[in-house]
Amino acid sequence: MSDSKLDVPLVTLNTGYKMPIVLFGTYKITGQDDIDLAVDTALDAGYRGFDTAKYYKNEAEIGNALEKFLPKYGLKREDIFLITKFFPPASNTEAEVDRLIQESLENLKTSFLDLVYVHYPKADEKSNDDPENFADRRDTYLALAKLKESGKIRSIGVSNFVLRHFQEIPKYSSVVPAATQLEYHPHFTRNDIREHCKEQGIYFQAFSSLGRHHPDLIGDPVVTEISQKHGVNPETVLLAFPLSQGIGIVPKSSNPDRIRGNFNAIRLKLSPEEIEKLNARDKNQYYIRAHGWEVVT
Repeated sequence: MSDSKLDVPLVTLNTGYKMPIVLFGTYKITGQDDIDLAVDTALDAGYRGFDTAKYYKNEAEIGNALEKFLPKYGLKREDIFLITKFFPPASNTEAEVDRLIQESLENLKTSFLDLVYVHYPKADEKSNDDPENFADRRDTYLALAKLKESGKIRSIGVSNFVLRHFQEIPKYSSVVPAATQLEYHPHFTRNDIREHCKEQGIYFQAFSSLGRHHPDLIGDPVVTEISQKHGVNPETVLLAFPLSQGIGIVPKSSNPDRIRGNFNAIRLKLSPEEIEKLNARDKNQYYIRAHGWEVVT
């Protein structure tokens, strides 16, 4: 990726590759027309990365939109950071991972993927205590590591893993995850995982920084106080909270004004005192149905 073409700050992963600190999230944005509008607006606003997943069912539409709109902004594939993710397959892991990655390459019209996450610590169709869960996520990770060596994937990571899932990885692979993606906001600060990631050189990326606009979070008194102080809305404060700590975000919206507003959160730099006050609001309260801690096997 070319630094000079990016307005958004970059972070360097442990693989040496650089990733924008803000990527455009695409969950629940479907249909070519809506994807086209979102991608065009995002590129115009300054986003230079896109976060998708098999679960989102929009890879092909994103690939079409990028093919259509990258030239409009004088951009090439190499100027864009692409993330996808998938749940561990329930069987035939290596062959299925190969198939899923090849499908993503074709959908996104690219010869390589910048970052691929294991989306969850178990197969979607298996229970939280299925005795095969460990083997499924292990074998998925190992298959991705193999594809990383082939050049089809530049970096691999894990999403929705909790500390015990992270601690398993060195037992079966020498490849340290380049990044992780987790729900993160002032009510759910994931301190144990963030500390582990800092120690191991794993980049921490937040999803659902707005907690699905839950009123308890949007209306939190400290969030309100800081937003009034800076003359911005609470959403901007909640996005600036991770950004001001060097934590990446993947905000999603199909509304052009919100797409631009979310990107502009990089302009707000919170003080260490403000960050401390927001961190003190932690309630271990999640607002998203991504309960990786419930996967006990």
